[in-house]
Amino acid sequence: MKHRLFWEPLSQVLFICLLIVFSAHSHAAESLAIKPHEQPDTCNPNVPQIRVTINGVGSGGVLNVELYDNPDYFLFKKGRVLKIRVPALETQQKVCMDLTQPGTYAVAVYQDLDSNRKLKKQWNQLPLEPFGLSNNPEQHFGFPRFRDSAFTTGRLGADIAIDLKQPPDP
Repeated sequence: MKHRLFWEPLSQVLFICLLIVFSAHSHAAESLAIKPHEQPDTCNPNVPQIRVTINGVGSGGVLNVELYDNPDYFLFKKGRVLKIRVPALETQQKVCMDLTQPGTYAVAVYQDLDSNRKLKKQWNQLPLEPFGLSNNPEQHFGFPRFRDSAFTTGRLGADIAIDLKQPPDP
């Protein structure tokens, strides 16, 4: 009888702890939920695609890779041709996007640290999360221009590298 009195409360506490752990894990997995149309394509150098190597990725959150082809709407949602999301791993990552036609494009990448699908910005619109652009242009005042990040693909696409820049400490 003494053992039963000891084990019942202990087993209830263990059950509650396990429930909390699994609930937290389930919530974290949901926050990283990547929609089917946001999945990257399989990298293949024999297929027309943009193959993006991303350097400086930290662990946690989601990497967002966005493709643009219109200078007038660069870095705006309505100008985005494609958006790819992958879990961010602390390493160099490669993301590939199939192309329907060659052209002039620009790529923006940011690490969504809290996986809320939004790039956190400072009062002056500069990113508060790791961010990078194709051609790795220097960040000056204001928004970068399409022409500074633009590249032209060939028949089999293009291979580009983007270095994520860490935001300044607040």
